[in-house]
Amino acid sequence: MSKMYIYTFILLSLSVIQGSSVVKRQAADLDPDAFLSKYGYLDDLQPGDHHAEETRSEGIREFQIFNGLTPTGLMDRETFLKMQQPRCGLPDVIKPRDRLNGNRLRSRQHDPTQPLPFYAPGYKWDKNDLTYKIVGYTRQLGGSTQKLAFRNAFGKWSAETPLNFREVSSGTADIEIDFARYSHGDGNGNSFDGRGGTLAHAFFPGTQPISGDTHFDEDEEWTMNRDAGSNLEIVAAHEFGHALGLGHSNNPRALMAPYYQGYDPDYKLDYDDKRGIQTLYGTPRPTRRPRPRPTPRPSGRHCRVKFDDITVAHDRQTYGFRGSKIYKLDAGGVASGFPQPARRVFARAPKTPSAVVYDRSQRKLYMFKGSRYWRYTGYSLDRGYPRTLPSAFRRLRAAFQYSDGRIYLFKFNTYTIWTEGMRTAPRGYERSITQNWRGIKPGMEAIFRDTNGTFYFFKGKIYWKYDDDFGYAEPGYPKKTSQAWLGCSPRIPR
Repeated sequence: MSKMYIYTFILLSLSVIQGSSVVKRQAADLDPDAFLSKYGYLDDLQPGDHHAEETRSEGIREFQIFNGLTPTGLMDRETFLKMQQPRCGLPDVIKPRDRLNGNRLRSRQHDPTQPLPFYAPGYKWDKNDLTYKIVGYTRQLGGSTQKLAFRNAFGKWSAETPLNFREVSSGTADIEIDFARYSHGDGNGNSFDGRGGTLAHAFFPGTQPISGDTHFDEDEEWTMNRDAGSNLEIVAAHEFGHALGLGHSNNPRALMAPYYQGYDPDYKLDYDDKRGIQTLYGTPRPTRRPRPRPTPRPSGRHCRVKFDDITVAHDRQTYGFRGSKIYKLDAGGVASGFPQPARRVFARAPKTPSAVVYDRSQRKLYMFKGSRYWRYTGYSLDRGYPRTLPSAFRRLRAAFQYSDGRIYLFKFNTYTIWTEGMRTAPRGYERSITQNWRGIKPGMEAIFRDTNGTFYFFKGKIYWKYDDDFGYAEPGYPKKTSQAWLGCSPRIPR
């Protein structure tokens, strides 16, 4: 089947399914090869040249992996619809021919457990006090509303770093903010495209003479404080992340994910955003004396506990499961009033679950045991559960959700990826634990990712802290679970 036939078939299908003139127009305007090239998944070609089908398929597959789609390598309906959603105009990844590792091109056979070569050159400002100037305004909102939007957006980044931002009305500024339409003097590939598609773009620091400049497409519907159009403050906060030196994140919940995620009055930086910006600029300056470490509670009766699994649930509290009991873990060890019968907290919870994981994107908690799994909304068991678990995902020992939103199920020696509805493991799985998680041994009994994004692996009475940035267990581990997590003396940091 030719490329043109495939794309025409998709366009006709979308027209029938969507029934929307806007969607039809956008689909008709979209050239998938040009799209993939613009955002880094394919190399640019000379006029008249074409990508090989294998090259195109791998580019599509990388796009799917980066954006949390099923990595088929095919231009399916889900992928085509994703490409049409409003997004930032900056690339997601480095173009294939520029991915040099020494003198060799990096393999394009991407391992989903490893990061893609993100388009993040590592530029940063060499100072912490930055100025910004609003060069042009949109006519859709009042000037004071726009000023507030930009001030709030900068505030998201200053709250997590030593950076300070100050608006100036004259002279030069580090970051200039403007609204524009179509081609506006930013060079090839940076033109806006009317309503939909590219919302805005910004330039990294160090890219003189336009360091930090941030531009918004005037043809978009810019709004504030309502669930319509594109929220100016949220889009600005994303673009200012680029103006400070960050690339795009493949975490779909991160502010620096490339696609606009809709209006959220309580939007905030995700762990991935905080980790990225603090890597460049460090943590905020202390404004008050730190609170003293809580005094460990006497809890000798808990010091021999080995957890079946641990998870951070919907209430952002950490829960450990052991047999028919549940433990709430806090800074002092086991929280007051715990342990309790697990069924008193999570209705009809299984005794001795083999694995427990909370899906942050779906806001569902899953418990696994034997051939069945339970799904919870809050503390309540969803109707129709427990359900049968396919044989490919049985004999589990632990589970956790990775920063890319995927749920990983661990057996004794191997691990796989799981989403509800899967009947078999994805292509390329199961995989060896020891080969892909350096420093981690087989037979882990509990794994979880805390609210700061740090991974912990537990086995018996000891645990490992895992450095996800460099892909290995941190030096100095394993340590005793009882001292760090259960409040047992002598208390040690985690």
